[in-house]
Amino acid sequence: MRPPEAESGYAASRAGLTLLVARAQSGDRGALDRLLRDHQAPLYRHVRTITRDADIAFDALQNSLLLIARRLGSLRDPRWFKAWAYRIATREGVRMAKRETRLRGLQEEAALAEPAEALLPEEPFDARLMRDCADRVAGLPPACQIVLRLHYFEEMSFVEIAEALEIPVGTAKSRLAYGLARLRETMVSG
Repeated sequence: MRPPEAESGYAASRAGLTLLVARAQSGDRGALDRLLRDHQAPLYRHVRTITRDADIAFDALQNSLLLIARRLGSLRDPRWFKAWAYRIATREGVRMAKRETRLRGLQEEAALAEPAEALLPEEPFDARLMRDCADRVAGLPPACQIVLRLHYFEEMSFVEIAEALEIPVGTAKSRLAYGLARLRETMVSG
């Protein structure tokens, strides 16, 4: 949850993003370049979480950025750009991970299909603390890790996360709760 004083900055950044998307959709190449550059690093981190391999993540990122640039004109509402871009990146990351899994004979993506059964924590979790314990987050199951990163690092709402990952909102919430519980366990024990 954002502090009240951050809300106005958040709304302004949302409006700026919407305007940038609209300019890119109207053919402004500079706006498209800035849009892709601004989202390159967060999308890479997201895809890296899915693929768990830097080289595969880089390839998935490149494919995602190309798809985003090519399909930007089909985005009906520029306000949904972030969730739309994450959906494309998620699909590319999963597609590339599955291809790699077949080659290696691994079945890691099964964790993405199973929702965690848990309730949301009673108290909010500090985003700064999440950034300080990135190694512990990396040790969580991929399904929880992705939701935690999107919610706390990318500041996406549950609705945006559900849209991006193509899962129900309740599943996004339960994965977050399960991930936070596991994270608390590792922090208490270690």
